[in-house]
Amino acid sequence: MNRAFNTSRPWLPAVTPPPYLLLAVLLAVMAVLVLGGCGDGGGQNSGGTNPGVYANRVIGTPNFIVPAGVTAEQWPYFFQTSAVIGPPLGTFDVLSLGYDPLPLTPTLGGNVTVGLGDHNDSTDRVCAIDGEGVDLAVFENPFAAYDAGSELTGTNSEVVTIEVSEDNTDWYHIPWSVDTNRGLVEPQRYTNLGGVIPISEGGDVFDLADAIAYHGLPADFQACYIRLTDGGTAIDDYGNFQTDQFKSGADIDAVGAFHVTPSSGLTP
Repeated sequence: MNRAFNTSRPWLPAVTPPPYLLLAVLLAVMAVLVLGGCGDGGGQNSGGTNPGVYANRVIGTPNFIVPAGVTAEQWPYFFQTSAVIGPPLGTFDVLSLGYDPLPLTPTLGGNVTVGLGDHNDSTDRVCAIDGEGVDLAVFENPFAAYDAGSELTGTNSEVVTIEVSEDNTDWYHIPWSVDTNRGLVEPQRYTNLGGVIPISEGGDVFDLADAIAYHGLPADFQACYIRLTDGGTAIDDYGNFQTDQFKSGADIDAVGAFHVTPSSGLTP
């Protein structure tokens, strides 16, 4: 797979509009999102109906990249692992993955691995399978954004890559791509990456057939574990250029599956 990195950062504005103008534009775009969405979400990133099953446990210790000295009181979203359990609840019910904004080379950010099952029963075990249409959904918390440089509106995407595994040992990524001819706020820039489509529009959805075909896996491959990794500086997204107090990276609200099969003997 050819990974496209945008190092030119062409969207940075030469002139910053007055704050009141930016606020007015932001409010207008948010109204559009609530009433009718932000337009064509592009290909397989567009959400749909709600998944039937969600993550019910976090596997192992998440590999967060928390800025030095940051505490749970300052930014609790780095530490609330329970936020990824069950269906999406809203903007602040998230788990931040974090990333290093100043690595020597382009680097992915933090990650978390989850298992699927009845979110009210952490002992329940199911695996996602390839069915008709999309199979997985990732819910981050992108909201309306305005790019003053390109005068584009879209979402403040903070992207994540998605990997799947049957045994929590051998991992296979869902192949993704970035159209660097598109602006950082345009959902159409990103294919098969999470953190792009708002929860209100169904989140980002994925077809296991893409991973099965790309890696030559058997048709009955089961995705029993799902790992989400922040795009860090390896994938240019709008979030990389936000001026938040902390570089929190992708903020994960939920992970779901549309097609599953029971797997009672699965551990962990």
